[in-house]
Amino acid sequence: MLLVGRGGEGVVLASQLLAETFARAGCWVQSFPEFTAERRGAPISAFLRWDERSPIHRRYKVRDCDVVAVVSPSPPTPDVLRTVRPGGLVVLNRGARFPLSGSFDVARVPASQIAQAHGILSAEGRPMGNVALLGACVRLLLPDGLPLLEEAVAARVGALAQENVLAAREGYARCTRQHRLADDPRLEAAQAPAPRARPPLFPVSTTDSRGNHTGSWSLDRPVLLDACTACGLCALFCPEGAMSRSGGAMAVDYLYCKGCGICEVVCPVRNAIAMEAVPA
Repeated sequence: MLLVGRGGEGVVLASQLLAETFARAGCWVQSFPEFTAERRGAPISAFLRWDERSPIHRRYKVRDCDVVAVVSPSPPTPDVLRTVRPGGLVVLNRGARFPLSGSFDVARVPASQIAQAHGILSAEGRPMGNVALLGACVRLLLPDGLPLLEEAVAARVGALAQENVLAAREGYARCTRQHRLADDPRLEAAQAPAPRARPPLFPVSTTDSRGNHTGSWSLDRPVLLDACTACGLCALFCPEGAMSRSGGAMAVDYLYCKGCGICEVVCPVRNAIAMEAVPA
């Protein structure tokens, strides 16, 4: 199983809770994360294996999986969907219909909405739909395992255990399988990889952070309002260099802005910068 999302959405915790749920059901389990960059908003993956009969000796990440769970409310990329084996399952944090089909089944649960309703929020005020999504996963993979998930949540989450248990129950109840429609666009097959270039004689990087379009990480983005005085303090603190002064006014390069919100925090002018959700 592959769990994907963004840093700060509880992907690793979700993997650990689901592993503990399967362990309580008598399975052998294995769970570990993969970080592309250890910062909030960066793509995060977590891998989970379980076996009812014997210990798991494989010690490498899951390349082809039977289940993908998408913790983020953002839609999964085609590359993520291509990791699902034929006949597999994709579980989405989504209320509306997912407009893409493939050789896999799709299940949906409005996990972020459930988390918002129960007051399960991150430090930035974003809904944390990871546990509600786990409720849906348990219904699909371990139908009698909801009490086991509740026990795992109660043992790990602490002060917010009751709210998360309620979110898990609601995610379990509101999970729905999506029916295929004839006019659903199909997932395109992966293109053949380009021939690999000859490696350099000395393997030293000659690129910098400008080679990474970190704007694709963001769930929120800053908007400059009329009160902005173009003082440039936001540009001084921006970790991606996405803020700059142009023609006497500040500008944001959304190709590199990862939505960290530092600019809003350091801005000395009230109501000069506001954070808004990135359109899906």
